[in-house]
Amino acid sequence: MARRSVPDTVITGLGLITAYGWGTDAYWSGLLSGSRALRPHADLAAAGFDRTVTAALDDAHLAVTAHDAYLAVTAHDAHRLHSRRSRFARAATAQALREASLTGLGPGTLVVTVGQTPLADEADDSREGTTTRWGREEFAGPSPADLPGVSPRAETVYLSQACASVSFALDYVRTWLRSGCGTTALVVGTCVLNAYEYAGMAIPGALSPTGARPFDTARDGTSLGEGAGAILLETAAAAEQRGITPQAVLAGAAARVNGRSPAASDEAAITDCVLAALEDAGLERVGYIHAHATGTVQGDTVELAALGAVGAPRGWVAVPVSGHKGGIGHLMHASSAPGIAAALGFLRTGTAPGTPGLDSPEAAGRAIDVLTAPRRLPGAPRSCLVNSFGFAGNNSSLVLTAPDGSTR
Repeated sequence: MARRSVPDTVITGLGLITAYGWGTDAYWSGLLSGSRALRPHADLAAAGFDRTVTAALDDAHLAVTAHDAYLAVTAHDAHRLHSRRSRFARAATAQALREASLTGLGPGTLVVTVGQTPLADEADDSREGTTTRWGREEFAGPSPADLPGVSPRAETVYLSQACASVSFALDYVRTWLRSGCGTTALVVGTCVLNAYEYAGMAIPGALSPTGARPFDTARDGTSLGEGAGAILLETAAAAEQRGITPQAVLAGAAARVNGRSPAASDEAAITDCVLAALEDAGLERVGYIHAHATGTVQGDTVELAALGAVGAPRGWVAVPVSGHKGGIGHLMHASSAPGIAAALGFLRTGTAPGTPGLDSPEAAGRAIDVLTAPRRLPGAPRSCLVNSFGFAGNNSSLVLTAPDGSTR
């Protein structure tokens, strides 16, 4: 396939908070170790849920880190920033700005927040008999006004595409940057345990009673996690002008709503999505695939079948595949952010991470190889695919390549 002659969109900063800890280094270390941060959650049991295994964040641990400036809330901000969701969004944004060597985002910058739109008022959920931990403020938002360093004159967009929201946002940002609307954009997503979203996964039976085990033959559902991700994107020209070396190029993207079921994954739709992203990037194959891999029986089987359907006719042999949700849980609208972080880790180190919680991989055919443990690949890493799929047929695949423009 011929690469299209269009301006590159590059990633220059990524902030991440997960149950593995603060920042991308803590996440990458946890992912490579294969550790699982999934535990039964007492508050969920008290709230009447019977499947309570989650990867909840330890706020006390986060509060004593050396990087907690934006987790702390001043008296002036206390009313507006009372929710954990807003605090995590602030923290992730601060990390992304530091990584990109930026002190703030000026007028005309695009800021995309994913998930539910912020509440229209400052209503107190105590009127509904709920606590702050489980109230509406932990379901909605965050607002761009909560984010550090963001100009009030920034362009703002709210986007909600189920569990593929961050990937849809990156595709949207790339189109915006390529259209010449601006040079810099930020995508922010958060996931905080709350009664509304937890019930939304519990009622259709998507949650595991024991903890997510993606691609395992004994898997029995997914587990939710908590965290936040913030991704800073720029045109390649803007990054070069600032003297910044990008972490990756967003070389290909496909974002489509084309499933045939309210909840079940659709093999044909996912196959089409992966093919479209590869074609957009001008590639026939990639060096590593970070899968959506929630741990549900139907979803994981369909994703493996779709990858096989793409790879077999293109001569793929044992392309490594893995996922993160058995370690830190499913971050819902923000779940693509850890996937992007894993892809950046692969491009940086040449090591494909394993899949936490995976002991007995489901058969996947010759084209792909589902990893139980990290694998160092020969040669310089050049390309990877990140899948994100959500309810109602929200499907997205992204291709990231090394910033030097070469591919493998």
